[in-house]
Amino acid sequence: MHRTKSIVAITWDGKSNPMDHIHFDAEPEFDWLLYDYSGKVDQSPTETPYYLSIKSECKGDIMGNIYEEIKDKIFSHIGFLDDDLIISVSDLNRLFFIATIEKLDVFQPSLHHDSFYSFRQFIHKPGFLIKETNWVEIMAPFYEKEIFLSIGPYFKYSISGQGVDVYLVPTVQRLLGKTNTAVIHAVQLKHARPLRTDNRVFSNGQTNLDEIRIIHELCLKLVESNSVHFDRKFHVNILNRKYVHGVPLAYKIQRIPRMLRNLYKLIVDASYR
Repeated sequence: MHRTKSIVAITWDGKSNPMDHIHFDAEPEFDWLLYDYSGKVDQSPTETPYYLSIKSECKGDIMGNIYEEIKDKIFSHIGFLDDDLIISVSDLNRLFFIATIEKLDVFQPSLHHDSFYSFRQFIHKPGFLIKETNWVEIMAPFYEKEIFLSIGPYFKYSISGQGVDVYLVPTVQRLLGKTNTAVIHAVQLKHARPLRTDNRVFSNGQTNLDEIRIIHELCLKLVESNSVHFDRKFHVNILNRKYVHGVPLAYKIQRIPRMLRNLYKLIVDASYR
């Protein structure tokens, strides 16, 4: 039976060996999109179904340009990987397979423990196939097509792409009724390079923190005009949450019951060995 393919977009600096961080150990069950963010290479150096060469500043800028390119194309999901994320083709195939089986609308692989990271909740958790989450970060997001097409026009407000992940995507998911979001722990990738977005001033005169506030304000307006779709839980977990590095104390306190349950499970599991 024919199945509509997904797309995996890979960024490239226009100089290095493209896609050298991908282990080609299997035939991809999806289409590649290679994106030259230097804007200097007119023709793709490798055979890929999609190729774009546009000088771009950061992830949101790139995703917005890709949105304009593929919004009229046929695909089921789209994922975005930077050129410092190490993963294999077979892992990406498995990622889409699990997302299909679990009927996920938004998802990402978990991060190897030796990755550079901002948010600890995305680090790999052994023993889980998937783990539900309120949002996935802009580092390596995968979106169902309708969700991506709905957030596409908003990338012009965030060159960094930040704020889109925490606030906009969950808001749009509620409006579309597509809220199945998870980290797929059965698949891991490694983020191999330190984070470089913080404190940069983009061509729009904003920093990433400024852009996060702008996206947050846009979401407040969307929620206000469609309030029937949003309950108190959404406000607490998404809209009212401050965008900070690390985890706020209030959320750490909420973890204590789960920590005790996990400790109990470890003790019980150990007793059967």
